[in-house]
Amino acid sequence: MDQHTRHGATGPTAQRIGPTVNGGVTGGYVLVLALRRPATIRIGRLGAFCFPAGTYLYTGSALGPGGLAARLAHHRRLNPSPHWHIDYLHSQAQLCEIWSAASAERLECTWASLLLSLPGARVVAPRFGASDCRCPTHLIYFADEPPFATFAQRIPAVSNLQREITARDKGC
Repeated sequence: MDQHTRHGATGPTAQRIGPTVNGGVTGGYVLVLALRRPATIRIGRLGAFCFPAGTYLYTGSALGPGGLAARLAHHRRLNPSPHWHIDYLHSQAQLCEIWSAASAERLECTWASLLLSLPGARVVAPRFGASDCRCPTHLIYFADEPPFATFAQRIPAVSNLQREITARDKGC
């Protein structure tokens, strides 16, 4: 499937979505990661945090060159040299799902706030992923994974939300 088309659309009549920057569709995303065992992880200059076992949802935006495709390709692989806060956690946790939507707007702050309002949400690492905004965090912890449908129903004005399952083992 072409990265610039709505989920499931194929062929010459596929509908193009979202704004592009250098050929890449821009937008927002949520990474769903599973941490099977508690771990103390140093997150660069942010410091060391004790992460309980459970599910972590990280919100981000991909508004730069390459857009969502480039940013999500970075997050799908393990990075031996961490660049972003999430890279440190991803070295210990399994990426289970990616939720994304094309948009010209920075969605990560709105989505982080929405996720924090869900029952069971907790901040484990203050300022994680939020060094360039006023959010308390962009990483939200849940003992149990919140349903995708709950998130999808609550997000405002996004009609092109996609869900990608990246791992199917029992740890996710």
